[in-house]
Amino acid sequence: MDLRTTYGSTKLEPFYAGSGAIASVSEDGRLLATSVVDKINIVSLENPRQVLHSVESDDEQDITALHLTPDGSFLCFVSQAQLLRVYSLSQKRVIRSMKVSSPVYVMDCDQTSTLLAIGGTDGSVSVIDIENGFVTHSLKGHGATISSVKFYGELNSETWKLASGDTNGMIKIWDLVKRSCQHTLQEHTSAVRGLDFRATDEENGSIQLLSGGRDNIINLYEFSSKKKHKLLKTIPIAEQVESCGFTQDPEVVYSAGGSAIYQLVSLSTGKVLKKTTKPIEELFIIGTLCILSGTKQYLVLSDQTLFLIDVEAALESDSEVIDVESKIAGNHGTIADIRFVGPKLDKLALATNSPTLRIIPTPTSAEQGSENEENKESFPIEVDMYEGHTDLLNSLDATSDGLWVATASKDHTVILWRYYTNQEKFFPYAKFVGHVGSVNAVGLPNVMPRSWPEFIITASNDLTVKKWKVPKVTSEEPSDVILVKTSEYTRRAHEKDINAISISPNDSIFATASYDKTCKIWNLDDGEFQATLANHKRGLWDVSFCQYDKLLATCSGDKTIKIWSLETYAVVKTLEGHTNAVQRCSFINKNKQLISTGADGLVIVWDLSTGESVKTLDAHNNRIWALAVMNDGESFVTADADGFFEFWKDNSEEEHERNLEEEKLKIEQEQSLQNYLAEGDWTNAFLLAMTLDHPMRLYNVLRQSVDNSNSDPKIVFNKEIDDAVSTLNNDQILLLVKRCRDWNTNARTHTIAQKVVRCILLRQKIEELSEIPGLVRIIESIISYAQRHYSRMDNLVQESYILDYALVQMDRLL
Repeated sequence: MDLRTTYGSTKLEPFYAGSGAIASVSEDGRLLATSVVDKINIVSLENPRQVLHSVESDDEQDITALHLTPDGSFLCFVSQAQLLRVYSLSQKRVIRSMKVSSPVYVMDCDQTSTLLAIGGTDGSVSVIDIENGFVTHSLKGHGATISSVKFYGELNSETWKLASGDTNGMIKIWDLVKRSCQHTLQEHTSAVRGLDFRATDEENGSIQLLSGGRDNIINLYEFSSKKKHKLLKTIPIAEQVESCGFTQDPEVVYSAGGSAIYQLVSLSTGKVLKKTTKPIEELFIIGTLCILSGTKQYLVLSDQTLFLIDVEAALESDSEVIDVESKIAGNHGTIADIRFVGPKLDKLALATNSPTLRIIPTPTSAEQGSENEENKESFPIEVDMYEGHTDLLNSLDATSDGLWVATASKDHTVILWRYYTNQEKFFPYAKFVGHVGSVNAVGLPNVMPRSWPEFIITASNDLTVKKWKVPKVTSEEPSDVILVKTSEYTRRAHEKDINAISISPNDSIFATASYDKTCKIWNLDDGEFQATLANHKRGLWDVSFCQYDKLLATCSGDKTIKIWSLETYAVVKTLEGHTNAVQRCSFINKNKQLISTGADGLVIVWDLSTGESVKTLDAHNNRIWALAVMNDGESFVTADADGFFEFWKDNSEEEHERNLEEEKLKIEQEQSLQNYLAEGDWTNAFLLAMTLDHPMRLYNVLRQSVDNSNSDPKIVFNKEIDDAVSTLNNDQILLLVKRCRDWNTNARTHTIAQKVVRCILLRQKIEELSEIPGLVRIIESIISYAQRHYSRMDNLVQESYILDYALVQMDRLL
């Protein structure tokens, strides 16, 4: 029986998550810096997209603020331990580290990439020379936490200023050349989060400042060279402002913040000219990242998703809605369910702790068409986000062709999505409304005689299952969502929550798995009850039909998987091996095997003929909620509660061939070893025995090579072996000494061990030996056993004297 026993995996993990630090991007938009708790990732946004550097925080403290210099040469970051570090991307190391006076949550870099401004919670602002690593300015005057800082400088001039805002609404304008505070503004009543400068009259030296705060207003100020300032305009904004600034159009500014809305606002009228669409999910924009001289911007959302918008195109467009050019997901949160979708099944649909259906490309599809090996390291960071539900998604299902996806939500509804080839996107096709509780599970047909699924099965917290008829497809273009309010039938199914639905391969029956410890079988056509499968001791999490036999698998919180016969409804096998609840299971390899995932973070591959596990894959650190299988188990994907994905691919055949090649090579080498010994070629025999790394083969070569007829005291074994020992590198010496340690523990083999140590000491330089890591510790363990052997030999010599005495006395008696 050919079993799938070995899988290789590709990991897709969050690169921006779990940190309050706002991401940063280089001016050319090529590099992105993000934090994951105490680690920072430098991500290339060019193809191949990959993590170029990972910077670990030695103090293991969360990153509170980070900033890439505009030229992408340095990364500056501060942790909760109040340490500011400067990391050189070219040298790939931290080149500067200094203690700061208080925790830092905001920082900014000037356009020349030479100065860094940081604002502390103690109200102080410091300016640091990045490359040389010293403080150029220490500015004090704020009475609250600094919430924003912004540089303004004119090249080849002495006009260098810094604006700082605090949580009390105070703004200070600092003259960096004169090292003094020029202006103090108190026009905001809460934290100032957005600051931006622009020059208005270069001859008179007048500049303008735009400030935005959490008091939902934007202020425009003008400053002259005579140290005078004037509030030109106050514009009320409907949402709190987390970022604001000027655009290429002198009459238009932008603001972003509350409700995750980015707005272009007219300075003259104060009206919102254009804005992005408000997402259904309760999010907000925590910052904006300008690239390409402000023509484009990344919007950083509170769920660590980045939206790229073209500001220049939006200003020229007649539409009032600003389109998002692309979306990047720093993480996907908790993954509840996944399916392969798309016309090529090269995308992955995700049900996460969000109302939004997310679809991402798989690493395999990202590599297609690559012409160089570097592209194999790329990873997909784009995400398509489809809104339709108003509450979190619980589960999803997809048709075998990948063109239809059904999502079940806590908002009591199910949406059926259709893929339109022309637009290369999914659009909502129908919405099914009728459950009075959260919809936990959904199932689509396996057999589709037409081009669309003709029915859908749903299960809800209201303890019922429903069958719905899918409206006939009449158009090949997206249209309004069809609302379906009447189901074909409704059946009360279980006494507790229904966690999963599985439809048989021929669409004749379906099964429901419930937290009431039972699985029930139903006739799909009329919804009539057929059987109850009750043998688990805890609630059931998943149920799966076999594609090639009348078998059903259920997995439970009792840490087991049970295989049931659909003919007798009896348990055929019970699979035990998980140390926590089993979350998902699926038949593979034409019912010969089964894959299961659990709350213990393990993926186990089972042999159903014996009921034993053939492989345990340990790559997750948290509960694995989601499992999707492709091509009968040739590949599959697992995803956990931390948002980590593992893309597994069967390489059992390659592994088998590799093992055969290794075995063949081993046999050839062993034959060569015997030939060398027969020919007396001690040098090659010794070196080959070292390569085989088999202790007793090496021992036998050394034992047979001892030349007792040699009278030269400097020859330990024979001249060939001794010369070969002198040519060994450090790794080979360390391996040989380890073998000596093992041989030295046995009275029968310790003699050869002592000879090897003596040969090494004679043929190698002592000062070089002492530099080999770990060698001294091994020698110490050899010495302790050597002393025991010498003591034993001394005792034998002493006992021989008694024997001699006894023999002499016996001679006298005779």
